[in-house]
Amino acid sequence: MGDQASTGPGDIVYTPPESVTGIASSVGSDSTSATTLQNANASTHQGISGAGSNISKREYIYFLPYPLPPGTEVPYSIHLPEKNPLNLPSHQFEPTNTLVLTSPLRTFVDIRVYKAFTTSTAPTPNSIDQGSQQRLEWAFAGTSTSVPIQPSSASDSGTQKPQEDEEWENVTHSTWKHWLDSRYSVGDANIPVDEGDMYPLSEELTLEVGHAYHPALEAVKTHEEMWRDEEIKSTCLSAAGKEGKKLCVVLRCRDDAAGVRGVIVRVGQYVQGILMQGDKTTVERWEWAVENEGVDEMAKWQRTVRIGAAFLPCAVCFRDAVLAVGGKVRYGEFEWVVEEVWGW
Repeated sequence: MGDQASTGPGDIVYTPPESVTGIASSVGSDSTSATTLQNANASTHQGISGAGSNISKREYIYFLPYPLPPGTEVPYSIHLPEKNPLNLPSHQFEPTNTLVLTSPLRTFVDIRVYKAFTTSTAPTPNSIDQGSQQRLEWAFAGTSTSVPIQPSSASDSGTQKPQEDEEWENVTHSTWKHWLDSRYSVGDANIPVDEGDMYPLSEELTLEVGHAYHPALEAVKTHEEMWRDEEIKSTCLSAAGKEGKKLCVVLRCRDDAAGVRGVIVRVGQYVQGILMQGDKTTVERWEWAVENEGVDEMAKWQRTVRIGAAFLPCAVCFRDAVLAVGGKVRYGEFEWVVEEVWGW
C-alpha cells in the first residue's frame, strides 16, 4: 500500500511514526516480524503480551427484578429450568449478535446488533447498507478493569452465596468505562457506570451479574449475561499447515472540539469499529474465515455488520506489515492513531 491504503476510498493515507518509517514501506513486507510488532508495545508495557487479547460472544441475557428479593441465589439463570423459585421465564434468550474485542491493554469495542427475523431480512456480507440504526441495539468502546472479589453472603442487596457444593472461586468485579457510547452524545458526562460480577463456569464460559437501566424494558433490571470466549485464530495462510502469527491492533480517533471519537480493535479473525460524530453512530464488524471466498488472506475478510453513514478504516487492520504504534491513518478530516500492535 506504500503510504496509501487500497482497501477503501483512495484518499486513505498512512503516516508511520518517524522512528519506524523504514518498516512501513510496503504491504506484505517481510521486514516487519511478529517480534518487531510486539516490541512496539512491550517497551513500555513489560509483562503484557498479545496473548492477553480476548474475543467474547454473548450466549444469552436473562432479566431479574432489581433489587433482588431477599435470599435470591446468585447466579440464578444457570439453574433454569429445573430451579426457578421466583417463577420467572424458564429459559434464557439472546436477541442480538453481540461481540466484544479486547486488547492486551484492555481497550475494547462492544457491538450488539439485533438478529434478523428471517433469512430474507439478513444483511448480505460486504454490502454497503446493512440496515438502519434500529438494527443497532447498543455499541460502545472504552477500557475495562477487573479486581478479584469474594461473593457476599446474604446482605442488604438480598443476594446470598450458593450452596456448599457451589462455592465460587476466581470471581472478579469488572468495570467497563465507556469512552464513547451510541446511547449518548460524544463527551456526555452522564454515561452511567457499567459494571458486574464475573463468575467463571469453565475455561470458555463466564456469567456476568449486574444491573442497569434497559431502554427496551424502560426499567432498571438485574441481568445475567453468559459470555463465551472464542479462540483467537491466525489469518496467515500457510501452505505447510502451520498456524501463523496472531494479531491485535487498536486505532483511535479523537477530535473533541468537533464532537468526534472512534475506536477500532482487531483481535485475530475479527475487526470491530465504532465512530461517533455528536450523537450519530457508525459501526462495522469484519470477520475472517478460511472457508470464505478469495484466493489470499485479505480476500477472505467479509464485512458482516455495517450501520451508519460514516467511513471506518477497519480494513487498514488487515495490513499489519505497515502498522506501528504511533502511526497515523487519515481519511478526509479524520485522523486515527495506531495505539497498539501486537503479534504473537
